[in-house]
Amino acid sequence: MKGLILSSFYASKKPLITYLIIGIALSIVFAFFSPMMCCFMPMIMLLSPITDNLKREKDSKWMYYVSTLPTHRSTYVKAYFAFYGLLISLGLLIGAIFCLIVTQNIMLTLFSAFIGIAMACTYALMFPLTFKFGPENSNVIMLTTAIVAVALFLVMWFFAIMPILVQAGSYSKLASNPLVLMATGSYALLGFIIFIISYLASLFIFNKQEL
Repeated sequence: MKGLILSSFYASKKPLITYLIIGIALSIVFAFFSPMMCCFMPMIMLLSPITDNLKREKDSKWMYYVSTLPTHRSTYVKAYFAFYGLLISLGLLIGAIFCLIVTQNIMLTLFSAFIGIAMACTYALMFPLTFKFGPENSNVIMLTTAIVAVALFLVMWFFAIMPILVQAGSYSKLASNPLVLMATGSYALLGFIIFIISYLASLFIFNKQEL
């Protein structure tokens, strides 16, 4: 599995560095103007090259080669999800550091981290959808995944956060509210559950798929 992770890394090394720089810049900007998205921005930036990598591998018949190796097909899926997890962890760390430095507020940083985790984990839906419908439909798949991620965020925002934000008057006061932390923590847990479901669905689809 280590070899497959390194393969994914080297295949997307250049765009990863580019998106890492962009993610850091966006994280700094959002830390000043919209701290709640500070963690999510570098996380989503680092995930951008993965979809291109999936498409290249399918087009180059890399999946055919992987299926002939002594390692099981599931190792290929595990490697992709491990790489995905490493990237969102790196993005989360970058966002949390800048959010904490700029805001000087641990609770606000935690608030931002929960939102980042939830949204980034929800984007893992792209894997089972790509394995099922193929990378040639990547634009529709990414649009569908984005709609699901944004819809879940808006439900959480309008029903759990917005009423409290109106009363609190600022993000710092909002983040210190235990109800908000409970709501965003539950939202992060939901995102993690979606991540696990996406992983299991990807294993099932790819193992059954005719290559």
